Amino acid sequence: MATWAQRLIREKIQLDPDTPIATTAADAILARNVTMRFLDAEYQQRDFVTGIEGAQGEDLSNVRAGAEYEVEAAFAAAPETPPHYAHLIRSSGWDMTDDDGDIVFTPMDPGDTIPACTLMMKNGALQQVIGGLRGSLAFTAEVGRKPFFRFNRLGRYQPPSAYVKETHDFSGWPRALDCIPENMFAFTLGGTKLCCRSFNFTDGRSPVVDKYMNCEGTTLGPRRMTGRMTVKWPTLAAKDLLTQIRTGVTEAVTWTLGSAAASLAITGPKVQIKWAGEQDIEGDLGINLDLVFEPLAGNDEIGMRFIQPEP
Repeated sequence: MATWAQRLIREKIQLDPDTPIATTAADAILARNVTMRFLDAEYQQRDFVTGIEGAQGEDLSNVRAGAEYEVEAAFAAAPETPPHYAHLIRSSGWDMTDDDGDIVFTPMDPGDTIPACTLMMKNGALQQVIGGLRGSLAFTAEVGRKPFFRFNRLGRYQPPSAYVKETHDFSGWPRALDCIPENMFAFTLGGTKLCCRSFNFTDGRSPVVDKYMNCEGTTLGPRRMTGRMTVKWPTLAAKDLLTQIRTGVTEAVTWTLGSAAASLAITGPKVQIKWAGEQDIEGDLGINLDLVFEPLAGNDEIGMRFIQPEP
C-alpha cells in the first residue's frame, strides 16, 4: 500500500536541453514542503448547443507536469564545489561560474539557452519522468530559521509507470546555517548595518509549457527581481529611509550568512526601496521595505556567491 512518506523527487541536469536523461538514487533532492503536480492542466467546458439541459464534459488544455518545493540554502563543504542544488538554480535561468574557488550565480543573458533538467517523482503508487524541466526561483531568510530556496518546476506531461522501490541516501546533503547573530556575517543597505528580521527575493518568472503550437518545451517569462526586508527602524541620523523612498534613491544591498571562510552572500548593487508599512517586532518599531533590484549594465542586478572553505 502506498504511503505519504514514500513521496520523493529526483532531478538531474540534461546534457542536451531537449533530451531527457536517466536519473539514479544519487540524484534525489533533499526537499521540503513538496507539491507534486503529476498532471496539471486547464479545463474548458465543451458548451455545445444540444437541445437538452445538463453538464457536458470538459476538455484538457495546456497539459503539463512538475513540482514545487523548497531546498535549504546550504553551501558545499569543499572548495570549488557547487552546492548540491546548483542544477536547480541553473535551470531557473542563472549562469554559474568559478571565481577563484567561489561558486557565483548571476542571471543569464536572455538570449542564451537555459539548461533543463529531468525530474522523477515517486509516491509509492507510481513514478513519473518529466524531461525539459525549468522553473522559477525564490529565496527566503527569517530570523532563527534556516534560509531556503523555493523552486517552481514545470515540464511536458508524460504518462506514469509502476512504482519501483529504491534506497536513497541523503547523508551527503549539508544543512544550512540558522539565521542567528553568530552566523550572520553582514546585512547592510548602502553600507549601513540594519537589524534584519527577514529578507527575501523572487525572480518574478512564470514557467510556461508549450507556448507555441508547433514548438515544444518549457520557457520562462522575463525576470523582474523584487523582494522585501523587514528591519528595525533606524534613527533618522543613522538612515533616513523615508527620504530615500520619496526620492527614489538606489543603494547596494548585502546579505551574508556564514563567515569569511565559508558563506552565502546575496548582493544587489542597485536596489530601490519602497514603503511597505510599519511593523511591530515584538515591541520594537520595525519597517517593511519592498525591494526592486535594478541592473547596472545588464544581467547583474543580483548575485549569489558561495564562498567555499579553504582545503
